[in-house]
Amino acid sequence: MPRTIVPPPQSARIMQRYVGGESIRQIAREEQRDRATVTKIVRSGEMQAFVQKMRERLYGLAFDAMNAVEHSLQRQNDARLGYRILTDIGIVPSERERCSIATQPPSIDKSTMTPLERAIAENEDGSINRVAYGAACVIEESRRVFGTELPTAEEYRHSCRVAKVADEITNGRFARISLTDGAEERRIRESAEKIVRREDAKKSLPLRRERRELPHAQSTRATRKVSRRS
Repeated sequence: MPRTIVPPPQSARIMQRYVGGESIRQIAREEQRDRATVTKIVRSGEMQAFVQKMRERLYGLAFDAMNAVEHSLQRQNDARLGYRILTDIGIVPSERERCSIATQPPSIDKSTMTPLERAIAENEDGSINRVAYGAACVIEESRRVFGTELPTAEEYRHSCRVAKVADEITNGRFARISLTDGAEERRIRESAEKIVRREDAKKSLPLRRERRELPHAQSTRATRKVSRRS
């Protein structure tokens, strides 16, 4: 039997189809070649060099990929992408970790917690949410290991208040809006931010009045004491 020589264009096409996920049987049938011939091609040194070249091209796109991720997070505020990255780098606990956190002993010493851990894990009634505490520990560990920049406890509580007001404005649809409409999400968040600031300003008014009235009250008490003595 004469030896069959596969033309270079067809050989390259067979390698491309194999890299694309097609099976050897399918390639042999559609290219009208023996399966042994196709197998020899896809396992040859030329094939390894082809794959290595494609990997080099893929690695060369790493900087472009990083720029695209940064643009999506910083400019488009892509919440789904952000959550996926947090999950991939281990900040969001897995299902097994959540179960482990939920089954931990209920006693958690608040004195050992950092201010940010307490802000994240503490409920409105002062109790500690064990799942949130586990997530807070992971976040603090990421700061220690990777140098991740984190908000202060006050900044975190403020952002939670803003998100709560935004959820009230949208009747519980703020999370869905954040995932689908970045512009609307920013508009609602700005409105909620103004409401929270107004509330903080109202709370600080009595303290300001007390500070202004304090010298007057002290002088009045002093006058009364003098009048009583006289």
